[in-house]
Amino acid sequence: MRLGEIFRDGMVLQAGKPIRVFGDGEGSVSARFMGIEKSLKSSGGRWTIEFDPQPYGGPYELEVTLNGEKTLIRDIMIGEVILFSGQSNIQFRMNEEITPPEQYINDDMLRIFVSERMEKEPFTPADGWISCRRETVDNWSALAYLVGCEARKAGIPTVGVVVCSQGASVIQSWIDERRLLGTELDLPDEQLHRDHNAPDYKRWNAPGRLYHFMLERLMPYSFGNVVWYQGESNTSVAEGRIYTRLLALMIENWREVFNDTGLPFTVVQIADFAEHEGWRAIQHAQLDAEREIEGVRTVISADICEKQMIHPVTKGPLAKRIFAAMRDANTI
Repeated sequence: MRLGEIFRDGMVLQAGKPIRVFGDGEGSVSARFMGIEKSLKSSGGRWTIEFDPQPYGGPYELEVTLNGEKTLIRDIMIGEVILFSGQSNIQFRMNEEITPPEQYINDDMLRIFVSERMEKEPFTPADGWISCRRETVDNWSALAYLVGCEARKAGIPTVGVVVCSQGASVIQSWIDERRLLGTELDLPDEQLHRDHNAPDYKRWNAPGRLYHFMLERLMPYSFGNVVWYQGESNTSVAEGRIYTRLLALMIENWREVFNDTGLPFTVVQIADFAEHEGWRAIQHAQLDAEREIEGVRTVISADICEKQMIHPVTKGPLAKRIFAAMRDANTI
């Protein structure tokens, strides 16, 4: 039997939402947390043990026994957990951002976990939860770090940022393909952006590919918010016309599998890198998402970042805006 890879020393659990311990395999499972023990028999596949929501606090310990073998997870905090997902502007690291390293902070109550990726990544699940130290900040997702810093400055006791992103990924790869294939949103190849079938990217851009390879590893962890920054790889004219519907389908899909029908999403509108019809259609679709999808806030990036850069290097003002959107919506 196997425990989900996110369950490591130093983990951050979401306050005010169910605490779910999960893994896969067949056999007997028990978990003890905050003096409560629960058990179940798994017949194979994914298993989940759920504990009641708890307020901010910690450190705590979690003991999990899988077929008689005990694992003790230490230094667990309950705070705010934000999932950062999308493509390269989420993946974009602090060593590419304009903040000088001398301004990096040490903060044991700001922690990051990076989901498995198909490309080599400085942080992997094997590293577990990493506390914020100046010497490692270069390798953090810039937006995850900067939004996390905003949350900490606002007085949130502990912040966990979980990064699940892939550069040059299309939205279709983040949706369970069973919800997409054969529907009117399943466009023919000739109407798709070139990144769908580009030799360097096609291995992760089939419908459902990243959903299964990356996102399923995190299900059904509880998150307080999701930050979604993606769209550059869907800027064909045809995809631009349906992107709001694709986004609605993805959000519905994620809310269901994370067992959180009200999971809030902050959608970052792509920057003003291009002027063509498909690019503008994606930007309009992302604005429409706030009006058409419940629990979605759209954050505009174009007026506070570099023009004509597909990866704007100034992320600080955008991070402030993302955090403010969460605060305005009372989701953090």
